[in-house]
Parts: sequence; structure tokens; C-alpha cells
Amino acid sequence: MRFTKSFTSLQLIQYKLAGLSHTELHHEQKGKWNVLQHLYHCWMVERGVLAYIKLKTQNPSTLVRVSSLTRLKFAFFFLSLRIGVLKIKAPEVVQQFPLEMSIADLMSKWEKTRSQADAFFIDFPDHDAKKGIFKHVFIGRINKKLTQQFIRLHLRHHLRLCRL
Repeated sequence: MRFTKSFTSLQLIQYKLAGLSHTELHHEQKGKWNVLQHLYHCWMVERGVLAYIKLKTQNPSTLVRVSSLTRLKFAFFFLSLRIGVLKIKAPEVVQQFPLEMSIADLMSKWEKTRSQADAFFIDFPDHDAKKGIFKHVFIGRINKKLTQQFIRLHLRHHLRLCRL
């Protein structure tokens, strides 16, 4: 199964972006991120998650099982974000934005990251996919399926924030 199979299509995002003016893409409201910053952040998260998983799965014997409590924490975390009772400040590393951002450059980098993720996970062993391959700071260690769901819900959250 492709890692990014169920993710929001980057072509769909590009289509929605095409309808926005330069001002709409770059306009910040009350110190909040603009549209391009939200999307750049999402790409950085996907790239960082993939790099982390590649590193941690080099030694599969260190991977741990995912508990039922982790699954509950996962559901609670995203439900709380969705209904607005929880706001999380992103880690500093995924809040660093270049001064100039190009949609074309960002989308090109994002496509490359997704292609790398797909290639990496095509032959990912099932027995390792069920173990905690990614450690989320609030949720804990999550398996491949939850990691895919994390990326999808994280992107959906940011698309909603920037009204795409």
C-alpha cells in the first residue's frame, strides 16, 4: 500500500491555490500563518516524519508495540483539535519559513517527499508496520497506519485553518 494513498491530493491543493491571489496567499492575520506558511509547515512535517521513520526503522529490534491507550490518546488528540478545545504550538523546527516562498517550488518539493515516502513504504514489512515507528510528542509511539492517519489529519487541520 502506498504511504500517501489516502492523503489529500497535491493536485487538488494546487487547483485550490490557483484561485487565490498573491495577496491572499501571503496575507497574515493577527500574527497567524498565511496560506503558504501553513502548506510549507505541512510539507516540513511530512518530510520530518519520513526522515524519522527511516532512521528509527534501521534497527527494527528497537521498535515497540503500540498500546490501546495510544490509540485512545490519538483519537482524543485529533478530536480535541477538531472541536477547538486544544491548540498546539508546532515545534520550532517546523515553524521556520523562508523569506520568499514559491508555490511551484513548494509543490515540487512536496511531490518529491511523497514519492520518497511511497517508495520507502511499498515493501515495508507488515510486522514492523504494526510497531511504533514514529513518536509523536503528545500521543507517543504510533504505528504505520496511525502515522498515515496523523499526516492526513494534520494536513486536513491546516487546510481547514487556511480555508482551503
